[in-house]
Amino acid sequence: MSEETILLIERGGGRAPSFAQALIRKGYHVEVFTTGKLAVEAADRLSPVVVILNAASLGSSGKRICASLNRSCESPIIHICQPNDPVDDGADATCDVTLRLPFTARKLVNRIRRLWPVDRTDVLQVGSVQFVKKTRVVRVGDNESRLTPKAAQLLEVFMRHPCKTLDRAFLMQQVWDTNYMGDTRTLDVHVRWVRQAIEPDPRAPVYIRTIRRQGYYFDPEPDENK
Repeated sequence: MSEETILLIERGGGRAPSFAQALIRKGYHVEVFTTGKLAVEAADRLSPVVVILNAASLGSSGKRICASLNRSCESPIIHICQPNDPVDDGADATCDVTLRLPFTARKLVNRIRRLWPVDRTDVLQVGSVQFVKKTRVVRVGDNESRLTPKAAQLLEVFMRHPCKTLDRAFLMQQVWDTNYMGDTRTLDVHVRWVRQAIEPDPRAPVYIRTIRRQGYYFDPEPDENK
């Protein structure tokens, strides 16, 4: 994970869940500040990639802190609030993302990934499927998943050969570097994992279709009504 910084404004004490350790475990470099004043003072110096304001843990709405952060830095802001807290919406909003408790750390990480700057040479976009090679993250619409290394290789092969029937021998050679065709269950399992990541309904796949007695066909812009 990049050493670029996440600035997290959060205070312990049981008012709301803490997200600091979950982000550190994910490999992010996190600078934690317990007050908005300290965070605003540090924002210009740190130039964080993302600011996370856990206003729920501070026992406040966070509106004033958001406004101050907008004046001191240009970083995107994720605002965490209690379910019934009033927040700014629309064009006048002082944050980029609002998350209302309760939610999981995984949901927070997904929002961070969408705001994290990406090297565009590392991104493969075919139709509605976007794949970030370095992180092995695939996005389709609002859905986001992280693939295993081999499943990621398999998806990349499909995305580099859209609208073509790819036979099993070709896929085995490209991903597993083998011409052995005695047992292709490994291929089928990995196709299933990719489908679970990108398909609206993996039981009725529309992006990666099975072509009987031949192989698989990747359609980056499927007609889901077929």
